[in-house]
Amino acid sequence: MTASPGGGAGGTLLLLLATTTATAQGPATAVPKFEIDPSPIALHGDVRPHQYLGVVGRAAAWLGTETGQAELWVHPMKLAADFGLSFVIPDYLEPVRGADVARTVTVRPELTTITYSHATFTVRQHILSPLDERGLLVLLDVETLRPLEIVTSFRMVLQDAWPGGFGGQYVFWDAAERAFVLSESTRRRSALIGSPWATAASEHPAHALPDAPTTFVIRVDTARARTEFVPIAIAGGVAPRDTVVSRYRRLLTNAEALYRERQAHVSALLNETTSLDTPDDELDVALEWAKVNLDEALTCNPELGCGLVAGWGPSGAGERPGFGWYFGGDAAINSFAMDAAGLWDQVAQGLRFLARYQRDDGKIPHEISQAAASIPWFTEFPYAYYHADTTPYWLVALWRYWRASGDTPLLEELWPAAERAYRWCLTRETDGDGVIENGPGNLGAIEVGALGEGIHQDIYLAAVWLEALEAMTQMARARGQADLARETAALRERASATLNASYWREPDGHHAFGILTSGATNDNLTVWPATAAAFGLLDSTRADRTLTKLATDSITADWGARILSTGSSLYDPMHYNNGAVWPFVTGFVSWGQYRYRRPWSGFGLIDALAQLTFDWARGRHPELLSGRFYRPLDTAVPQQFFATSMLLSPVVMGLVGWEPDAPRGRARLAPQLPPHWDRTVIRNLQVGATVLDVEITQADTARTVTVRRRGPPVVLELVETLPPGAQAIGQSAGPTEDAGAGRLIDSPREVRLTRTEELADTVTTFAATWSGGVAVVPPVTTLVPGQTSAGLRILEFARDGTLNGAWRLTVEGEPDRTYTVRLRTPLVLHVEGARIAGRDSSFTTLGIAMPTGNGRVVHTVHLSSEP
Repeated sequence: MTASPGGGAGGTLLLLLATTTATAQGPATAVPKFEIDPSPIALHGDVRPHQYLGVVGRAAAWLGTETGQAELWVHPMKLAADFGLSFVIPDYLEPVRGADVARTVTVRPELTTITYSHATFTVRQHILSPLDERGLLVLLDVETLRPLEIVTSFRMVLQDAWPGGFGGQYVFWDAAERAFVLSESTRRRSALIGSPWATAASEHPAHALPDAPTTFVIRVDTARARTEFVPIAIAGGVAPRDTVVSRYRRLLTNAEALYRERQAHVSALLNETTSLDTPDDELDVALEWAKVNLDEALTCNPELGCGLVAGWGPSGAGERPGFGWYFGGDAAINSFAMDAAGLWDQVAQGLRFLARYQRDDGKIPHEISQAAASIPWFTEFPYAYYHADTTPYWLVALWRYWRASGDTPLLEELWPAAERAYRWCLTRETDGDGVIENGPGNLGAIEVGALGEGIHQDIYLAAVWLEALEAMTQMARARGQADLARETAALRERASATLNASYWREPDGHHAFGILTSGATNDNLTVWPATAAAFGLLDSTRADRTLTKLATDSITADWGARILSTGSSLYDPMHYNNGAVWPFVTGFVSWGQYRYRRPWSGFGLIDALAQLTFDWARGRHPELLSGRFYRPLDTAVPQQFFATSMLLSPVVMGLVGWEPDAPRGRARLAPQLPPHWDRTVIRNLQVGATVLDVEITQADTARTVTVRRRGPPVVLELVETLPPGAQAIGQSAGPTEDAGAGRLIDSPREVRLTRTEELADTVTTFAATWSGGVAVVPPVTTLVPGQTSAGLRILEFARDGTLNGAWRLTVEGEPDRTYTVRLRTPLVLHVEGARIAGRDSSFTTLGIAMPTGNGRVVHTVHLSSEP
């Protein structure tokens, strides 16, 4: 018998098939059909060729495309590449390639479905990566009018992840299991790929890695297919072959149970962690997918343990699955969002994992390959401890986890590692200014390119170090180590002075990228000061000027923040470090804008990050995009976790303003919601054992914040932002009203009302009323793949001078173009520098005609209230 492998690299190469029969092998394993339930956040659409599709569990990953081709991974190994289906029907001489008839894809957190549609059949391919099992499961739901054979083909790899490697691989058909056995000469690594429905399989030379695709045929029994799934199981591991065989069988016999386990895990993930219900449905869904992605970062390697990897993507001709290995810096950055969302168990495992591989001198690893247990990774490769920022970042991550969870036992467990990490950082401070330094093997913001040449310190590493010093001070005080706390606090004061003085460039009006070995500064406008802004480390006046520069299109494109200003001679929109847009740093910019009370510059970036969830790999965020066009770079990892975490972080810690302090039984909530959001609900804000649900309703001149508490009482500091120019402030909290209960700060940019109360009741209501005031609705851009950046930026909105009843709006946009901006106000406004395009009882819409100019132009609109 001959057949053409439809999905493999061999095209129409004819292979000899060894026919097998059900009689010779006993009854085939049945997988009765079960209901595939709808998901509240499922993403459905037409199949797009070459678009990434990942189905990821703790121990295995399907890394492919929406047309059905895939790499099969069971960590630490790549089992196979070019996995695909084709279909043989009597009407056609050649098989129908699955990639040619893949029509739709439905991406769910627990299971993904590709639908193949032909005039004579419909096949729904359900792809499941079980939560913890070392394998993958494909369940085919088949409907057909004609006899149908499904040809499954793949190219055997059976190789450790980069840079591991071994030889002696071979593959053979096991007729008893109806599966191909992939193995190597020592039999320490094995895999099975097959189906109990298989009726024929290709033969390969004994004890040799085949050049041709490996293929088996499933002859569909149409009667059985009405009540059963056609299963394909993939199992593997660093384990005796009998163990892998048992895994293979378990996948088949427990198919529904494995699906339900994954489904229950996702349900808990979505329903028991922080979520938002806002008028922006796409943002709400994007935040749910961000949690799913971050949960998928927890990856368990049988030889290394469970830790947080950086991202996933196909390895192509190599064995490097995106960034599917353990990165210390990425894990720390992602842990901020995971803490905010309540993914505490995953963070704790990630912290322990990195501490396990801490170097003797205290340095935390930068990256650990999936193959590290089989090669001299830590001694003969240069990557394990490549970066300097990883070690202070780990300290920040430990502190933030402790503040959110109140998990003092973990702090005690990891405290010796924290002290060693701190002492290592001190070895990188050699010039007495308090800031740790870059250098060979101690990289910070920049890995490649001219921007990093001659750098002695960079502002990104300096910011992480200052935050680590704050972490050490607070943790040492809590442990009663007063001397250490005084030491770190004094060092932080010295480092803060350096950051705020030595990095400031008054002629340029922004913070420098770095200090050079010559003592001069690298004065390029870069995105990196945003890290210091996000942590609140900058003098407020200077921070405001830098953040204004970062809000302009020279850094902020419609789809995110460029690493380097378009005005720099080094700018290259395709360059990794010199001009590409990174969602990771976009999040820092947005977070920084909110930190310094500039929500109208921060929200557009949140909106752009949310749109990434839908425009490229469904539910995933790419590592980086072009600085010129809205499109990921071809080199970008398609599922990068610090890209998705940096949607959650600015939303929860910026827009919502959530800061838990579980060890002290306190929390701070400082929302800066868009003024057109009339009702917002934030569920499952967690501080230690206490969970808060918050409902915020707002109108033109009133706002109510209702807090529902589950768990022990906590003290809540509520900071509310009222529009600039608001007057006659009235307020209430709980069952009593007291106009003097809160602290009022009236500034040109906002009126800030702060109230602190112990949440002793299960429900506490805070109300505020005011008169007057004007709030600006942040502009957003509906992104279209391939577009250039031409949207409006708000650079400043505040009262004009010290007078009530006058405001100033400064915007940047394209010359000779008219933009619209909405204002929420009960006032009738007089406008100079724009026209009133619409008005109702709540909103005034401005039409702003930008002046003529070369390149982007800045324009100011003056507003005043009519008597």
